[in-house]
Amino acid sequence: MIEKILDIEVKLFYFINHSRSPLLDTLLPYFSREGIIYGFYFLSLLLVGYLLYQRKKSDLRKLFVIIIFLLFGFLLSDFFCGKVWKPLFKRERPFAKLSKVYFYSEERIRFLEEPLTYKKTLSFPSCHSSNSGFASAFLSFLAPTLSLPLIVFAFLVGYSRIYLGHHYPLDVLGGYLWGLVLAILSYYLYKAFTKRFFKQ
Repeated sequence: MIEKILDIEVKLFYFINHSRSPLLDTLLPYFSREGIIYGFYFLSLLLVGYLLYQRKKSDLRKLFVIIIFLLFGFLLSDFFCGKVWKPLFKRERPFAKLSKVYFYSEERIRFLEEPLTYKKTLSFPSCHSSNSGFASAFLSFLAPTLSLPLIVFAFLVGYSRIYLGHHYPLDVLGGYLWGLVLAILSYYLYKAFTKRFFKQ
């Protein structure tokens, strides 16, 4: 059963990775850049704070608490992804395991006839997907009206990791699930904290 699932996953990886277009080749690398990701969520955070303030559900103190929870969740997501889950599962990345992979590195896309066996980095789960999944879900819980662009952004981050040859689909899905778990925990902790220390 597991082998069949993994076989389907590899086929899905190839389908996404080989569905090339000049537009996606140009656009998707931006969704894998940490600076773009951090910038997007910083602007989203400001917009969430503004919306909550307009609805009289927040003030500067609560916005500061939101920032703390967002940063802490981001750090927790990244730490567990890179230092706990990846060493635990020990899955190699597709560009180091599979042949005929489009691989983005050093600002360019290459077609790899053979795996880069010398380049050993771990794959499951995707930290990009975990971090973006956490931030998008947490901010969506706070401001549901922003959920569509937040979810679309997180999807494009995850999709870019497959398209650029860095992750399998299950790596991305696993990252999203881990990010969602952290977002749910962070949101309820935030609600409990503000209920305890701030007037509602």
